[in-house]
This record gives sequence, structure tokens and C-alpha cells, in this order.
Amino acid sequence: MFFEEILAENLIEEISMGPFGSNIKKECFTDSGVAVLNGSNLVGFSLNEDSFGYVTQEKADSLGKANAFRGDVVITHRGTLGQAVFIPQNSTRDRYVISQSQFRVKCNERILPEYMVYYLHTPQGKHKLLANASQVGVPALARATSTFKKIVFEVPEVEYQRKVVSFFELIREKIENNNKVNNNLAA
Repeated sequence: MFFEEILAENLIEEISMGPFGSNIKKECFTDSGVAVLNGSNLVGFSLNEDSFGYVTQEKADSLGKANAFRGDVVITHRGTLGQAVFIPQNSTRDRYVISQSQFRVKCNERILPEYMVYYLHTPQGKHKLLANASQVGVPALARATSTFKKIVFEVPEVEYQRKVVSFFELIREKIENNNKVNNNLAA
């Protein structure tokens, strides 16, 4: 199998940071509306939809590129570094707002979002993602989107990516089902 080394900037259509803190303050949150992602939603590989904060549709609209959609990859750049998930096509919502500690990536046709996330969870991918991390104060990635664009991904043909993703998705689904059974047993 041939793996091509490709800069992330050549694998993505769009990359954008979450809103500045002053754009999404505590008083912006509501009981319903557009879900706002936080670190607890970025556990594992696929978006965790157990709990959310919300902002109004109007507020979400005003945040423009901080809106994430099915198929996007969301990565933490401040706080708990190394978190990277994809928003699955069967997610419960059409859109989400990323937090000020995250950035989102929309992949182009050369890489599947799921493959990108699985790659970022490998030791090699995690090392590349965290290469510019600062541990002074709150852990953060220096110039998060700029440095992300310079990560070199080892990418096979899309058809091979589909096979890899299919295999890992079976394992991920099995783990999720086991966790549900364990939670039911504990209850």
C-alpha cells in the first residue's frame, strides 16, 4: 500500500478557530437552540452528544465560521490538548458551535474526516499535533491553525481510507455498545 505524504493545508477546504471569548459569554447561553461544543464532547473519536450548552439560532448565525457541521473535524487547541473528533453523518444535530478552545477543519476529497481523526489519535499523529504545544499556564497549541496546516499526513488512496475507517468504526461502535450495557448494568 502506497502512502503519500501530504501537508494538511492540501487536505482541507477550510479551517477556522472558535469564537473569541467576548463573542460567546456566559450570558449568551440558553436552555435550547444550537449546541455549543466543549471538551466533554471531544472524548474519543466521534462527537459525544451526552450534554451541551446552547446558544440561540441568531447567536450561532452571528458566529459564522465557528459553526461546525456533519463531516467536520473538531480539535482542541487550548486546555486538554490532543482531543480530535469528527462529527458523524448521523449526528443528532445539523450544526454545532465550537468553543473558543477549539478549531474546526473541513476536509477536501483527498482525505476522509474519520481517517484524519484516527490518524491524529495514533502516536505519530498525536506527536505531530502536539509538536507546538506550550505547557506554560493553560496548555495550548501555538498558532493552532497555522501549525496544523503544516502537519504532514501519511495518506493512502481514498478507497483504502474507507476500508481502514470501516474497520475502526466497527470497533468504535462495539465499544460504544459495551459502554451503554455497562452503564445500564451500573444503574
